[in-house]
Order: sequence, then structure tokens, then C-alpha cells
Amino acid sequence: MEIEVKYQTDENQAAALFAHPLLAPYLGPRRRVPMAAVYYDTAQGGCTAAGFALRLRQEGPARICTVKGGAMVQGVARRTEIEVEAATLEQGVAALLARPDLPAGWGAVLRQPMVERARMEFVRVAADYTRRGLGMELCHDTGFIEANGRRAPIGECELEHKQGPEEDFLLLVQQVQQSLGWEPWSRSKYDRARELMG
Repeated sequence: MEIEVKYQTDENQAAALFAHPLLAPYLGPRRRVPMAAVYYDTAQGGCTAAGFALRLRQEGPARICTVKGGAMVQGVARRTEIEVEAATLEQGVAALLARPDLPAGWGAVLRQPMVERARMEFVRVAADYTRRGLGMELCHDTGFIEANGRRAPIGECELEHKQGPEEDFLLLVQQVQQSLGWEPWSRSKYDRARELMG
């Protein structure tokens, strides 16, 4: 289960997040990872109708195929996310179909032919936060989304829960966003891509 909170940000806001006194003393080294993703769906929109997204993403030297679906409640996204290493979409789908934790109903859709729906390229600057058993990842993404011949920028920060009590994560997130005067952003990258698709 992926649990995260997202904010629409510029470079200055991202710098303020990474330097925040509740976070900065407990952050590990920053890493810079170029990412390029292609999102797929059936010609009839079967993945969207079933409530999940399918992507193949280059993450630095790794190539990862992912299905992700879920909901956002009060600014907190909770999504089922299953990832497998795969050189191609076909390899990735085959590996996903072999997973026992694949949600019911997704498999039938994944067996259908897929077409490209959107592309994204961005650079992720990330660091890991660890304190008193709580672990999370801070990241700042900048780049662009392309779909239906149209382009939109990416500029966002994310706080993703990795380990420890969820209530501790949510309390820290609330303290940070209140001090910065921020509100969570409810639109995922693929939500924005779907808007470009029209």
C-alpha cells in the first residue's frame, strides 16, 4: 500500500520543504534520479474503468512496470501499488499477472492489448527521512507530461510513508504543511495526463 501526500510546488517551495526544521536534521543524502514513463491503457479505456493505471518507467538504470490504483481521502493518497522489474511492457504484464497480490478484476484487463496513452519525463530529487522508527521519502519532481499532442509541466513535492506508525506520519505531515501554509494537491500525474487526453 502506497501512502503519500503531494503538493504543487516551485523550486523555492521545494527548497523550503527540504530545509524545514522538522525534516532537515533527519534527512539522508539527496539523490537525483532521471525518470521517463509511458502509460498504457486498452483502446476502450479498460484500465481507467477498472480503477488503475499501468506504466513502464525508466528509473535511472532500472526499468520498472507498475500497476497502481486507489483513492485520495482528505489529501492523503492510499493506493495499491505493485511493481516488477521488466525490460518491456510484455514482460512486465506477464510478471504482474503472476503476482498473487494482483487485485481481482485487474488481471482480465491486463490480458487485453494495450496502447500508449501518455508519456512523462522528469527528474526526481529525493531524500530519506528517518527518526524514531518513522521512515518516509521526500521528493521533488520537475519535468513534463505529454498526451494527445499536448504538454503540461510537472512541479510537485511528495511525502511518502515508508515505515513506522501511519499516525506519526500523518501528524508530521500536518505539522509541516500547516507551518508552510500548504494544502495537499489531489491530482496525480496520470490524472493530469487524462485531462490532456480530453
